[in-house]
Amino acid sequence: MAAMLMGTMPLAAQDTPAEKMLSKLKKVKKQGIMFAHQDDPVYGTTWKWDLDRSDVKEVCGDYPALMGFDLGKMELDSKENLDGVPFDRMRHEIIDQHQRGGFVTISWHLWNPVTGENAWDPRGHAVTAILPGGKENAKFKGWMDKVIAFFNSLVDAEGNKVPVIFRPWHEMHGRWFWWGSNSCTPDELARLFRYTYDYFKEKGVDNVVWCYSPGADRKESEERFMTWYPGDDYVDIIGVDIYCGDNHQEYIDNMKKELKVMAAIADQHDKLFAVAETGYRNTPKADWFTKVLLPSLLDDQPLYVLLWRNAWDQPEENFGPAPEKSCADDFRLFHADKTTLFLRDVMKINKGR
Repeated sequence: MAAMLMGTMPLAAQDTPAEKMLSKLKKVKKQGIMFAHQDDPVYGTTWKWDLDRSDVKEVCGDYPALMGFDLGKMELDSKENLDGVPFDRMRHEIIDQHQRGGFVTISWHLWNPVTGENAWDPRGHAVTAILPGGKENAKFKGWMDKVIAFFNSLVDAEGNKVPVIFRPWHEMHGRWFWWGSNSCTPDELARLFRYTYDYFKEKGVDNVVWCYSPGADRKESEERFMTWYPGDDYVDIIGVDIYCGDNHQEYIDNMKKELKVMAAIADQHDKLFAVAETGYRNTPKADWFTKVLLPSLLDDQPLYVLLWRNAWDQPEENFGPAPEKSCADDFRLFHADKTTLFLRDVMKINKGR
């Protein structure tokens, strides 16, 4: 994990919940690619809020190895996130996934602290405003305190804190978020990442593995990928967000390029690397999983690949498999492939079988 704050002694290896999870993730990485899905157990293409359901599980009989959730609107004291998921339910599902033997990753589409609009409002130079000395710094510290309280509330049946991968300030390369390239400088974004990390550590958060995740670029290079990088002491996993359009070969080529760049960086900086977001809207190609996604991942295999959510109320927000979709049979082949890892696979790996 990253270095401790100045004046404190570094923790022994594998002493914290985060260090223990990192050790498990490194072990899993040697065995294959974990499949992940956003909001997997809380809603699907035709249902919402049922317990013990999952579109993925209903297709292949197995849960994803890793599940994704988002904390947007927690900063506003909302009881539900920006997609309507109750935070109490989210806590329950995170703990359940951990106790099954799986993993969890969390993003944060937080509201613009200057304009009061959502994360996609780039106005107001909000990054400058929330850094120390800025006019909204006190507000932002209060927002971080709410997230910190949530992370510290993740406790399993034995009273142990549940570790998660945290992916703040993602897609900073783009212009759509208020922390994006059109709203702050690379140095300001890197400072914000470090400030967030240090504040969490100061408040005793020891169950977070940190992920740095810009978006893809057709002219990807190591230099471009590292433009906003906060430093090795603040990052455990590097990731990329890359989506598929109708030109499937272009997606395969771009994915391979991104993974090659990340693999080189990960090797140089001793980090894990992952596909933090991907998917093909509605998955209209029946064999997309085995003929497009899987081949794109094989040359430089990431720790995991996360498909975005299956929204029941927004047909355009539909990226994972589901029983009624034409890709269901192909997804079962994807699940059966020896390269892909689902929940039962990582359970066996972590038990040493």
